[in-house]
Amino acid sequence: MYRMVADISQLTDILSETMSQDHVTVIETLSKPKHDEDIAAELSLKPTVVRTLLNDLHIKNLVEYERSKNKKTGWYTYLWRRREDRIDDFVQSHISGKLNDLQKQLELEKGGVTFNCACNRVNMAEAMETNFTCPACSEPFTESDNGKVIKKLEIEIKKLNKIRR
Repeated sequence: MYRMVADISQLTDILSETMSQDHVTVIETLSKPKHDEDIAAELSLKPTVVRTLLNDLHIKNLVEYERSKNKKTGWYTYLWRRREDRIDDFVQSHISGKLNDLQKQLELEKGGVTFNCACNRVNMAEAMETNFTCPACSEPFTESDNGKVIKKLEIEIKKLNKIRR
C-alpha cells in the first residue's frame, strides 16, 4: 500500500520545485476524478490553462483521463484523475536523481580547491584560466574554505536518504 499522505506532500514539494505551484494546485484538486472544466471553475482559471497543466502532469504520468464524446455536440469531454499508483515512483525517481547530483557535487567539493570572488565560485582550473581574476566583476579570486559547503551537502544527502526507499 502507498503512504499517500507523505507521497502527496513530497509530490507537491517536488512539483513546486520542478514545475510550478499551479501544477501543485491542479493535482491537489484531483482527490477525486474531475472534468477539466470543473477544475478550471474551481480554481478560477481559464480552461486552456488547466488543460495545459493537466497535459504537463500527464506527460509525467501523474494523471490520466477518460475521454467520452457527447453525441449531440460531437465534442469530447475529459474526466481526469490522479495516478496514485505512479506518485511513489515519481517521487523516488526525483529523489534518486537529486541524490546522484548531490553526491557528484560532494565528490568535487572534497576533491578540489575552490576560489571565490564577490559574484562567483570556481574550481582551480577555472581560476587559473582567468589568471585568478573574475571575468564578471574583475575582482581577484581568493581560496575559499569549502567546509561549510561540504557540510551542507552532507546534511542534504542524509535528509534525502531518510525519505528514499
